[in-house]
Amino acid sequence: IDFYLWFRWNSAKADPTDSIEPMNSNGMENTTTSEGGGVTGKALYDEPQIMPDGSKYMAYRYQGVFSKKMNLEKYPFDVQNLAVVFEDENQDVRQLEFIPDATPVAISPAVTMPGYEIGTPALVVTGHHYPTNFGDLTAPPNVEYSRIIITVPVSRDPLPYLVKIILPILIVIPLTSLIYLIPARMEDARTGIGVTAMLTIVALQWTTDSSLPAVEYLTMLDLIYIVSLVYVLVAMGYTVLASRRKAHEVEEALTTSIDRRMGVASLVVYAVLMILTVVAYLGHHHVEQLL
Repeated sequence: IDFYLWFRWNSAKADPTDSIEPMNSNGMENTTTSEGGGVTGKALYDEPQIMPDGSKYMAYRYQGVFSKKMNLEKYPFDVQNLAVVFEDENQDVRQLEFIPDATPVAISPAVTMPGYEIGTPALVVTGHHYPTNFGDLTAPPNVEYSRIIITVPVSRDPLPYLVKIILPILIVIPLTSLIYLIPARMEDARTGIGVTAMLTIVALQWTTDSSLPAVEYLTMLDLIYIVSLVYVLVAMGYTVLASRRKAHEVEEALTTSIDRRMGVASLVVYAVLMILTVVAYLGHHHVEQLL
């Protein structure tokens, strides 16, 4: 992120520029990186400027990486709140407390992120409590430090993901359902369709996972892949049962009727499970927006 942060103050004792600290900065290959590894601001003036009302004014420019662990449960329809967090590292709320400006945060109209939609940014000031006095015997219990939290909501454009990820799955599943239309005597053709569908879905999942960080939970897309794999497994298992019926010389007209009913039933169950998965992760309102 590349942004400007300014301060105005009247106190002769407290100076917010002395010990302001970025709490989630990551100092790697940044133009305003400190030797300690974090992102530091570049002062626009050598000394604080005096404003017409007598207050002091100082501004800094920050350019660098700020990190935040993202929740990808709803991927690829997730909304991420990109955060920049500041806090005074020495002065607690007894000495210094930040107050948002009249227009505390804004984004330049020239800023764009192809493939993403940038929402309305927000800036809040909150008191942050540490469960320790850091060994300072003079510190009162439960003291708080004034913290600035800037958040920028960012959502993905759903269309590319629908085309690149969801559409291939929705193509593979109807092709897999051809198993129920092929006569039971053509076991090789049925098995070939099932194996090909299985490998295709696994390849799609590997491709998707390679572009995401490792997470310790199932995303919505993971569950979609699992439901699709189960559908293919059921179709392949049914192929074995159909072959056994043929071996017992069950009348072909009867087996064909059973195949058709099984094919329709499995597709209906698959569609219901997919809908329930999407609704469970996104909710009714988000699903209506996508549609």
